[in-house]
Amino acid sequence: MDRRTLLVGIFTIILYSLALNLPFLWEREFQGEAARRVVAALEMMERGDYLIPYIEGRPYLLKPPGYNWVLIVFFKLFGSHTEFVARLSSVTAATLAALFLALLFRAVARPPGLLWILPGLVFLSTPEVLDKACRAEIDMTYTLLVTVSVFSWFYFHEIRRRPFWAWSVGLGVAALATLTKTFQAVIFFYTPIFPYLLWKKRLREFFSLPHLAGLGIYALIFLAWFLPASREVGSRTILRAWLGEYLSKKNPLEPSGFWGHALSFPLAYLQGHLPWILFVLGYFSREFRKSLSVPLRNLALFSVLFVGLSFPLYWLSPGARLRYLLPTVGALTFLISAVLEYSAKTSKIPQVILWPLKILVIVLVLLGPVFAVSAWNKLRLYENEGGLFFLGLLSLGGIGWSLLRDPRQKIWGLFVFVFLAKLAFSAVYFPYQDRFRDHYRRAARLLQKYLSRGSLLCDYGVNTPHLTYYLGYTSSPPIRIRMVSPNELNKCKMVITPQGITLQGFKPLLNFKARRRPLTLWKKT
Repeated sequence: MDRRTLLVGIFTIILYSLALNLPFLWEREFQGEAARRVVAALEMMERGDYLIPYIEGRPYLLKPPGYNWVLIVFFKLFGSHTEFVARLSSVTAATLAALFLALLFRAVARPPGLLWILPGLVFLSTPEVLDKACRAEIDMTYTLLVTVSVFSWFYFHEIRRRPFWAWSVGLGVAALATLTKTFQAVIFFYTPIFPYLLWKKRLREFFSLPHLAGLGIYALIFLAWFLPASREVGSRTILRAWLGEYLSKKNPLEPSGFWGHALSFPLAYLQGHLPWILFVLGYFSREFRKSLSVPLRNLALFSVLFVGLSFPLYWLSPGARLRYLLPTVGALTFLISAVLEYSAKTSKIPQVILWPLKILVIVLVLLGPVFAVSAWNKLRLYENEGGLFFLGLLSLGGIGWSLLRDPRQKIWGLFVFVFLAKLAFSAVYFPYQDRFRDHYRRAARLLQKYLSRGSLLCDYGVNTPHLTYYLGYTSSPPIRIRMVSPNELNKCKMVITPQGITLQGFKPLLNFKARRRPLTLWKKT
């Protein structure tokens, strides 16, 4: 493969990632856990303490500081801490993961032309990745680290035949992933490796000096943070917080309990990986399986073990969310890309794949007008000309894709269709959310009318980093929020609490809502 093809492929992946993720990225206030990550990073910068995350002046120990460090790099690089800059960290992680997957596929499968970029494009256009790549949350950075950890082991161990590098790089990056989202990274690392070596009847390689050296590198990297952090807050405190986070997953998320989760989780997984997961059906073709080279067959086996053994673990955990499986998307991407490459080379998409694809695209085209009618008033679509334009473009794109006859054109056209779908979604939903669902921004503006500039607001039982961000880091001068205990209330002049709490020596000034949560602002009498 010549240098020009390599550069064109890299440029294509980067351009596709930016086209998918940048439009309307600046819209919307922080949602979910994003504000918590950002506030922790900003407080680390203020304190000059990069070991322990703090939120509202209190240590936050449920997650290690790895992603906070990433955010700090972006904040310092851009000289800004806006929502857009924070979300760029996840866009960058998704792009790097896509490049890594594509380059590994190039080294293993050695496909002709630009077919080596298929894993990168599939990864970027997977709905579950699209959802997380535009959020300032841990998931995308963690997915990048776990993906590099697991598949760098495969590359060095199985392709380059360098076991020392395999275990050292794999476990070294796993240590960085551990410092981002605790010890789950280690479970992900060993999930495919141990059964793969067992399957290959090479289990003795698991009990080897290179593996021991890799464990030493893991320990050095992890302890470089853990030991000084333990001196600051205590090792038991850190480990107890992490254990509590794990134990909380035993509680069902679904009101219907375990069985509700058991039924809904596979359906959510299927939806989160359409349309590409349909290409897994290609493995039923004996002709396709015979066409796989030995290295690609080994990569497929390794990927099947990674996905197949990880899925039941979270499927049977009633408190697990679909995003917990995001680090396995790279493995699924390899399985899908092998079928795509075969289809492109042979100019033949198996009917078992093609018909479900056609039905899916037709359904999406038909749902476009239905969605436009339902969203006309609900999402104020009548005020959003851009949203209407991109919905229409999506319908035309679906019709155009259905008319294509060349299998190669259908494959590349599917990437365009997913791009149009993401663009239409962003154009419709993000501006609406920015204008009419900015709950925390509005709550912050309301509180500013009652608080003097530069004052301190005490948080008693609220714990909402969203308000902390919009009051303390977007207003000038900032209004700081600090979490307080009952014994510290006598030092406060203004306090925010959940509604229903009565404070002695304070009078209520304001009842309001931050999103759906009713809160009360109190003033000391």
